Amino acid sequence: MKSMRKFWVVFSQVFFKNLKSGSWIFLVLSPLIVLLIGGGIFYYVAQTTEPAKVAVVSEQPLAPLLAQQDKETKYKTYSAQAAQKALADEKVDGVLTVSLTPTFKASYKNRENSQTVSDTTLNQSLSRLKTQQAAAALKLTPTQLSALLTPAKVTTKTVAFVDGKQVAKSNSAGDINRGFAFAVTFLMIMVTMTYGSMLASEIATEKGSRIMEILLSSVSATTQFFGKIAGVFALLLVQIAVYAVTGAIAWQWAKNQSFIQQYLHGVDLSFLWNAPGLITVAFFLIGTLLYAVLAAMAGSLVSNLEQVQQAVMPISLFGMLGYFGALIAQQNDAIVVKVASYVPFISASVMPVRLTLGRAGAAEALISLAVSIIFLIAFTWLSVAIYRSNVLVYSDAGVLKSMRKSWQIWRSEQGK
Repeated sequence: MKSMRKFWVVFSQVFFKNLKSGSWIFLVLSPLIVLLIGGGIFYYVAQTTEPAKVAVVSEQPLAPLLAQQDKETKYKTYSAQAAQKALADEKVDGVLTVSLTPTFKASYKNRENSQTVSDTTLNQSLSRLKTQQAAAALKLTPTQLSALLTPAKVTTKTVAFVDGKQVAKSNSAGDINRGFAFAVTFLMIMVTMTYGSMLASEIATEKGSRIMEILLSSVSATTQFFGKIAGVFALLLVQIAVYAVTGAIAWQWAKNQSFIQQYLHGVDLSFLWNAPGLITVAFFLIGTLLYAVLAAMAGSLVSNLEQVQQAVMPISLFGMLGYFGALIAQQNDAIVVKVASYVPFISASVMPVRLTLGRAGAAEALISLAVSIIFLIAFTWLSVAIYRSNVLVYSDAGVLKSMRKSWQIWRSEQGK
């Protein structure tokens, strides 16, 4: 009971000190500010962009026919002289001249720095128009023309195999899964780098100022170890909660916006809350705890704040290995990727990618997750022993030599 009170004292000290710090507040708010600015620019462009205006010059009034073909552009019939004047006065963005006899010819002239019309769209509209003219010359009925122009229909169906069973997926599932996998990988890198450095700095600062000696007189090293990890992990959960609440509020507005709906039309978001999505979240949490334990252990091996970069070097190394492994996993499922998806630290980034892309089943993912949990328990026990034996050792020898010395001390204690 007494040790639990001390645990909460350490937890509260780490949590509230960083919660009120400007660096942590900036860490949380900076992505939101960037997204707000980017979203505001995107919204402004979407709201202020007007369709291109095209003057059509032809012997026949073709503007209504072209407007039926291309609803994103405004077509209006002009005489040649009036069209040229409208272009000069910036009343239209371009002039489309169409000649039907003796052969079908078309030319398009647009003003510099004006709204553009896609060449592909323009060619498709004119091709349909030419086909209609040819059909009229051949005296084809509208039914015959429709039968001639009706393209072949191909039904596309996306499936995934979960535990050997075929499951239907949305056609957008592949893109959504890739995006989700990349987001998890990127978030893992950012979290481990940021919070790992924060935890290592917390310990290194106390050691460098000799406060650690005072703290250990009343709180055990083991209690401090878990209290600091819990405090930093709680900060991460608060940051995630802030983003979740902000995202939920923003979604209530965004889902009713037409320019958002056109991007989300047909997108299958069910993956985010089914079994693979939950397993991916579990990998993220276990992976974060692994890196937190590594950071606490590494922080105890330095003597002052200036050596923190040495302490976070293992975190950076494992983080980059996981990141590049995840990038490779998005491209192929080579044997090295399959092996890496079961290696602790790296598996937290690689296995979610394989899972989301359907290259690994839920059973494989759960086995990898179980391996990570077992390793987390064993690694935590080892890290606590190293932390306890080295937290009051002051040396400028560097992290690797300090780790070797701590290992020797720990082994001698075990021998006794």
